[in-house]
Amino acid sequence: MDKITNEMILQAIKELADQLKNHTEGTNKRFEQIDQRFEQIDQRFEQIEQKIEQMNKQLTDVANGQKILVEELFDNKKEIKRIKTVLNMY
Repeated sequence: MDKITNEMILQAIKELADQLKNHTEGTNKRFEQIDQRFEQIDQRFEQIEQKIEQMNKQLTDVANGQKILVEELFDNKKEIKRIKTVLNMY
């Protein structure tokens, strides 16, 4: 009787060990999937950051171009005023 009880206990322990092993493997796979999802999210944010940096550069280029145009316009107005002054003298 003791032998049967011991065998039953050993069998139960083996089954529990197998269940624990399977559960651990399943948990590890789920964590791997979660890690992959986080990596995908990180990649998306990197792409968004790159697009924002590109947009910032383009906006800076536009602002610099506008500044140059304003300066040229101001210089042109000064030149027109100088020419008008010269023409009015004659």
